[in-house]
Amino acid sequence: MNTVRHDLANVRTPDLRRAVADYTGVFGFECRLHVPGVCALVVHGPLQVQLWACGAVPGRWERPTPGDRGFMPGHHRVEVPRIHVLHASLRSAVLRPCRTALGGHRPLHAHRFEGESPRWQPWGAWELALTDIDGNVLHLVDRVAWWPDVSAQRQPGEHRMEDRS
Repeated sequence: MNTVRHDLANVRTPDLRRAVADYTGVFGFECRLHVPGVCALVVHGPLQVQLWACGAVPGRWERPTPGDRGFMPGHHRVEVPRIHVLHASLRSAVLRPCRTALGGHRPLHAHRFEGESPRWQPWGAWELALTDIDGNVLHLVDRVAWWPDVSAQRQPGEHRMEDRS
């Protein structure tokens, strides 16, 4: 698992074009840089993801990496500030209705974000997992120890910070 302190995740993908379309079209990221077949930088608020194409055919001077077994999804730990604001923005992007020929206006990717919200972890941080189209998991972590909103809905068994003794 990679730990990054600068809110940047380096993620490998077998299909860069599809990954960029997923991050921008589904999760609402903005593509700041795209070098076709090589890499792309996508940004959503404080979260930056650098997508790297893997499995590309080596160029004139490049050789394949010895022992490379091809693409395998990774797990990346990324520290982000204001995780609740980021979660709300990602959720609204994923759940925005889109026009489909089958069902009219409905959230097409709702299944990818159902029930997910930042959870308070016993080690003192808020954590949220985000899975992209290739199966890469971004573990977003915010070490700010406060409850985001007094009127926030509590899940069964959850307590606010001031409720703990």
